[in-house]
Amino acid sequence: MQSAEHPVKHAIISAAGLGSRLELNMPKCLVDIGSRKIIDYQLELLSDIEDVRIVIGFMEDAVIDHVLRTRDDALFVRNPDYQSTTNSYSLHLATKDLTAPFLTIDGDLLIEPESFAEFLARCDGSQSIVGVTEAKSEEAVFAHLDSDEHAIRAFSLDEKSPYEWSGIAYLKNVDIQRNAGFVFREIDRYLPLPIQKIACHEVDTPEDLNNAINALGSYGY
Repeated sequence: MQSAEHPVKHAIISAAGLGSRLELNMPKCLVDIGSRKIIDYQLELLSDIEDVRIVIGFMEDAVIDHVLRTRDDALFVRNPDYQSTTNSYSLHLATKDLTAPFLTIDGDLLIEPESFAEFLARCDGSQSIVGVTEAKSEEAVFAHLDSDEHAIRAFSLDEKSPYEWSGIAYLKNVDIQRNAGFVFREIDRYLPLPIQKIACHEVDTPEDLNNAINALGSYGY
């Protein structure tokens, strides 16, 4: 975990979506993995970051009530159009007043703490860092790296790669447009960018959820 003097001052969790493919009728950030909800693991990892913003939409009151039990200084950003917009619109709403670099995390990620700490150690304010992880999600956004595996050169939905977009990035001078597609499409405009490998599981489908539950022990939880 980073110290209070760490350059990362702003973190955004995008947690506005429906999570319809899980068929649990709840925001994905409130899905139980083990004895805790996904957002509980994320808030623990972000405990030393002074400004944590959570974009809410679907069942927003339930998310607010739960988060405030752990993080009473969290800032909530409403996305009333969550049914018709993507996570890039949520990120736009949360960052439109920011000029400083910021950390962005999708609200459906179980993240291994040690690799997340290594990711944060790279976030020194000098450049953007894109998190990539081993390809394993049912509907992966594949990340194509350079020959040294130091930078990402392209994203792809069709052309497979050993790595996929993690849903985690530290972005400097990256403008998230209001009417854009997904966050990875916004980052795509700035490639190539340095990468950091990180262990995490996206929870978007029932199979993803089972895989995340099975990963709990190896993640140290």
